[in-house]
Amino acid sequence: MHLLARARVSGRMAHAYLFTGPDGVGKVSLARELAMALLCRHAEAKAGAAACGLCPSCMQMQSGNHPDFMVLEPEGQGIKIDAIRQMKQALGFPPLAGTQRVVLLKEVHTMRREAANSLLKILEEPPPGNLLLLTADDDQGLLATIRSRCQHIILHALPLALAAEVIKRHKPELSEADCLALAELSGGCPGQALRMEEETILPLYEDLVCVQETRGQGSAAQVQSALALASRLHEHREMSGLILHLLRLLLKNTLAARLCGGGREHGQGDVIRAGSTATRLQTREGWNAEQLSARLDAIDRADQALQRNCNPTLVFEVLLLQLIGTFPSLSPQA
Repeated sequence: MHLLARARVSGRMAHAYLFTGPDGVGKVSLARELAMALLCRHAEAKAGAAACGLCPSCMQMQSGNHPDFMVLEPEGQGIKIDAIRQMKQALGFPPLAGTQRVVLLKEVHTMRREAANSLLKILEEPPPGNLLLLTADDDQGLLATIRSRCQHIILHALPLALAAEVIKRHKPELSEADCLALAELSGGCPGQALRMEEETILPLYEDLVCVQETRGQGSAAQVQSALALASRLHEHREMSGLILHLLRLLLKNTLAARLCGGGREHGQGDVIRAGSTATRLQTREGWNAEQLSARLDAIDRADQALQRNCNPTLVFEVLLLQLIGTFPSLSPQA
């Protein structure tokens, strides 16, 4: 934000900015904060400071109805060409409330080529008084000509302690231990962590780990718990990709420690909340390399099945039964 503030003070704002970084790192939040400062009517905001938050323009931004702030986001698989055309038509008119209009285009990496080519024409000859802010997970899916016509700002994941502070500001009711756990599970991306908290992903993740570490593999009670967890996974199927990713990280960290002869494994995805009764590091000593590899293979197969639009309920049930060792495919002799 300091770089953008200096550009505002010097009057050298680019006509378009591309913010890239991992999901939930704060790309949209940064874009909205910049837009709010640019449209703020307070004199200090014009000099590079943050928006005042009190003027009519700021109040309109906070309520989501500012006439000079447009938002384009994916519809279905991506931003449609019709949305780009409507934006181009609107940009042909002067701003309604002030001297500048700001347009936020979310997840531009989802655009098809025809929509990207249409956007490119605006970036080549932007109408005066308009600023375009683009966000994308990365710039690999974008046309090189779009990247070259934007000021590219790369956002990186936050240090875990700082990410936990951001989470705490948004969710003061959470304990510091839970904030840190969410920060670690999200890889330092507060936005993703907050979505995980809203979807109650942390307790689900913990239960998925604990059911694998329960003594008495394949018992009736454990099978029942696994099937119940499969049902909960189905309820959160929009986040299932992330949950499988976290389990994969946990198992890879454990496998690396096992192969390297290490003792305590620790890394992203290996989170224990305060008050948890799970002694994960001890129970994991019973997992050998073959079992860990088999669990990783099971997760990969489940991920691939979900991408092929297989029945999610069946996929999750098979996966959980494999993870608790019920299926012979997880046997070291298999």
